[in-house]
Amino acid sequence: MRDPAAMGVLLGMPVVLILILGSALGGAMDSGIKVAVVDLSRGHSTATGSAKPPSDELVSAILESERLADLFEIEQLPTERLAREQVRDGSIAAALLVPAGFDEDVASGRPVNLVVLRDPGSELSAGIWESVVTAFAAQFSAASVSVQTVMETVQRGNPSALMAGGGALVAKAVEAVTSDDGLDGVKVVDAQVKGLTAVSAIDYYGLSMVAMFLMFGAMFGAFSTIKENREQTLNRMLSTPSPRAQIVGGKMLSVFVLGMMQFSVLYVATRFVFGVQWGGDVLATVVVAAAEMLAVTGLATLIASVAHTERAAGGIGPLVVQIQALIGGAFFSISVLPDWVQPVRYLSVVGWTMEAWGAIQTRGAGLTDVWGSVAALLAIAGVLFAVGVWRTEALR
Repeated sequence: MRDPAAMGVLLGMPVVLILILGSALGGAMDSGIKVAVVDLSRGHSTATGSAKPPSDELVSAILESERLADLFEIEQLPTERLAREQVRDGSIAAALLVPAGFDEDVASGRPVNLVVLRDPGSELSAGIWESVVTAFAAQFSAASVSVQTVMETVQRGNPSALMAGGGALVAKAVEAVTSDDGLDGVKVVDAQVKGLTAVSAIDYYGLSMVAMFLMFGAMFGAFSTIKENREQTLNRMLSTPSPRAQIVGGKMLSVFVLGMMQFSVLYVATRFVFGVQWGGDVLATVVVAAAEMLAVTGLATLIASVAHTERAAGGIGPLVVQIQALIGGAFFSISVLPDWVQPVRYLSVVGWTMEAWGAIQTRGAGLTDVWGSVAALLAIAGVLFAVGVWRTEALR
């Protein structure tokens, strides 16, 4: 309480970042797949009568479908070039191109191809869109083939009747099968896998920012040790018969207690003020936090033994914390990275913490389910503490 700067870093900053990231990215994480439709056949239809051209019916069915609105954010773009640019830069996952001459080809019974542009970086999302387009195309094709069959039959008996409204007949048939009631081949099912809990952006960043800012306790613990070394207090203690591990461990105990107090405040604030879902097993959550803080105390010991001034610790500490947070998934889910990169999180204290807390949050994991992550954090704590104690010999 006597150190406003420390209070701001340990409690103020995580609260602010949780609010900013949760609010700013909430829509991005919860929104639908962004796709586009380009109708290059618009204005070139030969259909007559009151019916809309087949291309208009197809595009309208896609844009106005209530089923698809639950899964996609569909935008109609004016040109193919614009669609290709947005797919290329990742603004949209995929785009449907209705080719020029589409209406004429459909009316005359000639084969026609719908084109789907896909972003290779959004393979899953683009694949879903292509599947939907394929379902639409199947319905459309069925209507077109049926009408063409009727038209050929009529043509044999009365060719002049066919010339009057063949295109309109196709458009009417397409309108019937592309209505929302007729799209039996296109279904969007909103379901959850049993045992999983959906989380929002603020749920994710509530956990990740707490995991990251618990590590800042290492920096302040290192400051305290370095200060005592500079004032010769630590040297006098090290000259006594007391084992170095006891002296350093006693100092690090204060870092651990401070960190657990910090966690308690942030846990209560995020859960009961922001409504962050931490999962049902509070004991498992606290045990993981304690394991992370033990690893943090080991890191504080190591930083204090390497950085001989507060200024040096102030440069090393934040850099280490940010790297640990980055590779541990504090700013984005590790699942978005390629499979061969994802194991890098196991080099991070934050990564092990997020894996355990994520399991508690989304899968309802309990204490027995997160022992692997807890054991890894304890192993990291032991290694860092041992190296730090060994390095402390240089402080004599």
